Amino acid sequence: MHLDVVKLIYELSKEEHEKHIRDLNTYWVSDLVRCLLKKDYEVKYPELSLRDIFIPYYISGTLIHKGLQSILKEKFGERVETEVEGVKEVLLPDGGKVIVKGRVDAILFSEGVRVGLEIKTSRSDLNIPHEQHLEQVMIYNWLMDLHHSLLIYITLDRVTQFSVLDKFSESEVADIIVNAKYPRYSWECNYCVYAVMCPYKRALGTK
Repeated sequence: MHLDVVKLIYELSKEEHEKHIRDLNTYWVSDLVRCLLKKDYEVKYPELSLRDIFIPYYISGTLIHKGLQSILKEKFGERVETEVEGVKEVLLPDGGKVIVKGRVDAILFSEGVRVGLEIKTSRSDLNIPHEQHLEQVMIYNWLMDLHHSLLIYITLDRVTQFSVLDKFSESEVADIIVNAKYPRYSWECNYCVYAVMCPYKRALGTK
């Protein structure tokens, strides 16, 4: 029997990529903490985003997520759920409505409360926790009605966690959508496959 483990890994990466179904009226939590224009490009040019499936750094992150989720299931059994999806409708200031979706890595039921667990991998532990990751978890706290969350970092230099008690409100989420900045962070353009066509592209170091 010929076993192609590499092919299995890439198939897993593809499955993870396909979990985020793109729709103009649906915002994933990950969309809200990055340049929102990227969401529109992913709807228009979905084939370009397939590049991420083959990037080893992203694949290693997926494998670390899967491994830690399996450990949590072994340790806590039915008290933990993994890949938990939440959905809420958000009313915009102009009266329009959009859907906000999110998928938190795990939710632990502990002492009568729901605690979120969000796993992040990084090449470096410099300046963690990052602003966009804190905001992502605060949105999960709102979306999933969590008591609080643990933001877990696994880097080459450190394995640590941060408790996040704050949560966003519906009005704050709506504000992100209607007052979007392109890009949200100047460094995003350096890692964005759509930068080759984007009129808002910024060079590294510009504000």
